[in-house]
Amino acid sequence: MRPLGTVRTLLRRPPRAWFRAAQAAALAGVVEVGLRTVRLPRLTRLLGVRLVLDGTVGRVGDLGLVRLSSSEAERLDVTWRVLRHRPFNGTCLRRALLGAHALRHRDHAVRIGVQKVAGEVKAHAWLEVDGIVMDPDGIESFRSLTAGAPA
Repeated sequence: MRPLGTVRTLLRRPPRAWFRAAQAAALAGVVEVGLRTVRLPRLTRLLGVRLVLDGTVGRVGDLGLVRLSSSEAERLDVTWRVLRHRPFNGTCLRRALLGAHALRHRDHAVRIGVQKVAGEVKAHAWLEVDGIVMDPDGIESFRSLTAGAPA
């Protein structure tokens, strides 16, 4: 039943959304292969995405502070919707990378943070646009990574 609902939703959207969904699906495949075969800094360069590992975090606040054009908002929405469906892996890193690619012409950053909970290290990635965190779910508890010396 779910795939039929997805098709219905897509058919209600304008044809440009279909094209953007196909682009996002193709790019999601490229990102998946890239995450498994190359280092993250190289993948972000290939995608035209800015990976920022400087230990800082953008402002957490109202997402309405980021002024997206209707085209940008649609591009980001379609991209993130594609990642919710199989066979895609909509983890935070993939969302951040594909979202940054969709808005790569804007001032953006992909950041990665870590936290330790009950002896277990957890990681989270998020997208920032114009210095504002676009994925504010719980990033306050994550410590943003800084680039270390090459291994």
